[in-house]
Amino acid sequence: PLMLAQAVHFIMSWTDKLMLGILESPDVTGLITNSAKVGVYHTAFKLSMFATIGLMAVKSIASPKFAELYKKDEIKSLQKVTQQATKLIFWTTLPLVIIFIFFSEFLMGLFGEEFRLGVFAFIVLSLGRVVVSFSGAAGNLLQMCGRQVIFMNVAIIGSLINIVLNFSLIPIYGINGSAIATMVSLVVFNLLLVYFVKREFGFYTFYIPFQKSNKS
Repeated sequence: PLMLAQAVHFIMSWTDKLMLGILESPDVTGLITNSAKVGVYHTAFKLSMFATIGLMAVKSIASPKFAELYKKDEIKSLQKVTQQATKLIFWTTLPLVIIFIFFSEFLMGLFGEEFRLGVFAFIVLSLGRVVVSFSGAAGNLLQMCGRQVIFMNVAIIGSLINIVLNFSLIPIYGINGSAIATMVSLVVFNLLLVYFVKREFGFYTFYIPFQKSNKS
């Protein structure tokens, strides 16, 4: 299940780019080719990924702790560590996303004037990273605590949503449609993970800013 989950997750991360290159989509300039659209979108996607630096760092530290606490059956401690991790992820992600939104044209323009076509896509993808950070390390928690089959099934659902939305939106909105499809699939994927953590362990991984304590 872990192998299949990671394979599906990999497919999910490449679906938008592959379908953007294959499907015909509108071009307001009349000059940009499908391959150029993929290049612009891929740049926006990778640039938005910088917002997840905190997420990747915290997950790598927290994952072994999840497994340790679960093995000891210390669910309260597991909840505390999970929500502390989510808080740290949120506050390391949010400032970067704010910068990305306010300076989106400048940042995309660094790669060339034609890359400004991806500004809206960049903003949409960056907003999706906020939802991911708000949800915390729910996926890692499920995988580290013997719920890898659930993670695999959620990854399959997320991938199917991504494929259907890309197929529907790319012919209409092009790069922006692909960004919207990716953001929606990311949001659904992460919210489902949060739901299953609640169902399996009795608490939410959500972090609500300025709330003193998170109760299950």
